[in-house]
Amino acid sequence: MPTRSTRARSLAALALAAGVAALAACSVNPATGRNQLAFFSEAAEIELGAEVDRELLSNSGVYDDAELEAYVAQLGHRLAAVSERPDLPWSFRVADDEIVNAFALPGGRIYVTRGLLAHLDREAELAGVLGHEIGHVTARHSVNALSRELVISLGLVAGLTLLDAGETAEMVGSLGMGLLFLKFGRNQERQADQLGVRYAQRAGFDPHGVVDVLRVLQAVSHAEGDGWFPVWLSTHPDPDRRWQRLGQETGLGPGPTAAEREREARLFRPRLDGLVYGQDPRNGVLEGNTWVQLRDGYQLSFPPGWRVEREGQTVAAENPAEDALVLLLPQTGRTAGEAAAAFAEAEGVVVTESGEVGSRGLPAHLVRFETDLEDEPVTGVAVFLHTRSSRVVALVGLSSTESWPRRRAVIERAVWSLGPVVRPQHRAAEPDRLALVTLDRPMDAAEIARRYSPHLEPWELALLNRVAVDEPIPAGRSVKVVREGG
Repeated sequence: MPTRSTRARSLAALALAAGVAALAACSVNPATGRNQLAFFSEAAEIELGAEVDRELLSNSGVYDDAELEAYVAQLGHRLAAVSERPDLPWSFRVADDEIVNAFALPGGRIYVTRGLLAHLDREAELAGVLGHEIGHVTARHSVNALSRELVISLGLVAGLTLLDAGETAEMVGSLGMGLLFLKFGRNQERQADQLGVRYAQRAGFDPHGVVDVLRVLQAVSHAEGDGWFPVWLSTHPDPDRRWQRLGQETGLGPGPTAAEREREARLFRPRLDGLVYGQDPRNGVLEGNTWVQLRDGYQLSFPPGWRVEREGQTVAAENPAEDALVLLLPQTGRTAGEAAAAFAEAEGVVVTESGEVGSRGLPAHLVRFETDLEDEPVTGVAVFLHTRSSRVVALVGLSSTESWPRRRAVIERAVWSLGPVVRPQHRAAEPDRLALVTLDRPMDAAEIARRYSPHLEPWELALLNRVAVDEPIPAGRSVKVVREGG
């Protein structure tokens, strides 16, 4: 992640590239009509969102269910059409992530994770999630947050004029995934909640869906233990009051009856039948220090004793001395040769060796290099590999140049471990999936777990089905269970 000063300079460069003349001026919030701080034109906002979207797709990916994604997109476009910015290039996709989350990129690119979808029970709730995220875009909350960060980081708007415009291109790229971690303030989250209600009402959805989602996420946070919040609530230390306040502020009366909610749920739940639940082993599993990527058919072994962390499809291992790294990075939109060439041609990279190689039977390209990271000389090796599914991944090992003679052997052993999956049982692994069953007699969550999902804790099934753990569910009710993969 870039430092605050680097990120601030990048933001400033983007503002300059967009031709923003009056940097100190406020713009009008399209959704509220009030003035707000914004250093970015709409064109810059859209391009920034597109850039981050490309990086996001290479790191996490989209859930592979065209019918479900088309349904989410249809609801999203219906809501966006009644917003104050209907002409943005809106897109709505399902992220292949088990985390309970939804997020909006600048310019109208919106994602809801399969982890959040698993916990929804009515179409109105999905509309509430999408409406909330549309509200962040229509109110230009990302633009406002980025502009505030500029002011905080640079102190004086006049400081922007110190930037060399020639640095723009390289600086813009350092924003990257950092946009996903911007924190919206309480007022912005409250405004997005209210806008979600507004758009639901305009588009003909039950606006109580927004309130219901907040209640569900409150239940998730309580079930997971104190101090944990779903990402969608992460900026709010008071989720218990958020949904109550929203109902009061928007003047919502009583919501649908229990019978009406159940009728709507019976229509919505079948759309979740077969949804991957929890981690998908095909997207990668870590066994000890061996990373196995089943979907693309490759694996590698990180050095023993190194700390391994994963974020989406990016996996990083660091040695105990913290002077060496091995990074697995997915590549998009290019061949292994093109990815290697782009890496070799990057500013500041000095190539000491390059060429085509083989990695345990798979075609690959090698780049040995030297560069500087935060003013420290670094030496490393990168291998760009075509996987069995024709995707490209990069495995980069590096250390400080001073430590390279001591670290080279263990780093290169990890890099050259990259190759095809060797264990047949890995290639056959399947994820857990949601399923629907109709109860033939009353059961509580514990009995449902024993009968249908013995690998899950009863509280998880209770949470999925909106009941207390010991609350009996009547016969004839359709409930969510989880079928174990293999």
